[in-house]
Amino acid sequence: RSPEFEVLVYSPQVNVEPLSFSWPTSRTLPVYGVHDSVSGKIIIDPSCRSGRLVISGAFSTQRDPEKFVPNRRLGRQKQIFLLASTVIQVADLGSVSSRKSIFTGRSRNGRAPSTLSLFERETRTFPFKFDFGQSQKSGEILPATVTPSPSKSTAIEVSYQLTVVWEPLKLTQEPSLLTIPVIVQVDTDLHSLDGPPESQDSWIEIPLRSPRPVPVQCAVTLPSSLTFSRTSSIPFFVVFTTTPRSPNLAREIAADASISVSVSSQICVTEATAIPTASATDSVLSNRSLESRHSRFKTKIIRRLRSNASVASFQSTESHNPLPVSSPRPAFCDIQTVYTGISIGFPKRPRHRASDKKTHPSLEEHRSLPDGLYKGKIPLNREILASINWGGISVKYFFEVSVLMGQDELRAKILLQII
Repeated sequence: RSPEFEVLVYSPQVNVEPLSFSWPTSRTLPVYGVHDSVSGKIIIDPSCRSGRLVISGAFSTQRDPEKFVPNRRLGRQKQIFLLASTVIQVADLGSVSSRKSIFTGRSRNGRAPSTLSLFERETRTFPFKFDFGQSQKSGEILPATVTPSPSKSTAIEVSYQLTVVWEPLKLTQEPSLLTIPVIVQVDTDLHSLDGPPESQDSWIEIPLRSPRPVPVQCAVTLPSSLTFSRTSSIPFFVVFTTTPRSPNLAREIAADASISVSVSSQICVTEATAIPTASATDSVLSNRSLESRHSRFKTKIIRRLRSNASVASFQSTESHNPLPVSSPRPAFCDIQTVYTGISIGFPKRPRHRASDKKTHPSLEEHRSLPDGLYKGKIPLNREILASINWGGISVKYFFEVSVLMGQDELRAKILLQII
């Protein structure tokens, strides 16, 4: 609330924040899901002439200056990945034009607000509504609100806010601004994505690769969905088989091989560059066409005075002017380790599951089993970022596993989805 206007925000949930250095009293913040709408109304003072209602999302990074990395810019970086603005034109109460209000919107993703503003002369109340909406590109996920963690070398912050700016009726007065933080959660339904996962009966086996031929085949087995909750864990199996079968080599690998597993996050922010529009391109081509006709006229005159070599030199400088090619540039990219672990040897030998039809597996089934098995589970953390792919911001997670046997190493790198 400000002396010029009052903003009422409706939300399915609220979150009460305690006292802090930047906020002397406890405050209540609206909480939304990615499929919800930010709605409310504004009650303005008669002195307000026009205003702008903006909802925005920002992705900020803050690096530790002590951990300097060459060829990287230090300091705080901010990327706006979601922006929707609304302009409400309000005329004087006594004028005829005050019976109407103009409500226009613009979004960075090309989406306009879904409702029109209604003008009420008695209270001068203007309802508003914004939809987070879905991206036009498949696979893009709107990030949830993230508070920076001081324990990490790169502090990541994802924040949303509702900004209301009103211009007074008199130009001599200063405008009034009000900012309301908004919390966005991945899921606000009764069920939670962080609850116990469903039974994982479907698994996918991914082979490990070596730069040169080796008499061993290795593979890692993961749940086929490759999607995990931040409060769950990642179960996996690593197996190996000698080719051709060699009991002596299998015993040596099972005792001395080194198994390394890790989960890392790759955070990238792409800086969009200006792309020439069609009108600009047509203008350049039109100018070149005029210059080409002019150059041909000049060439006829120059031929009478200069040699053919001079004419060829003149024509070559006129035609080699390609249009600049612009592409997105990575403004910031950072890799953080979520988990890493090393184990020596394969402690187990795979076995067939018990079946109702047969008491014991056949000899062929027993021979088809791998020579060694390593079983593990990687715990995740609620404080890590979820996977993001929205508005030039990308947060990806990779599961990496390697098996080192003497001088030979087999590796695999798998993309995960963290929710």
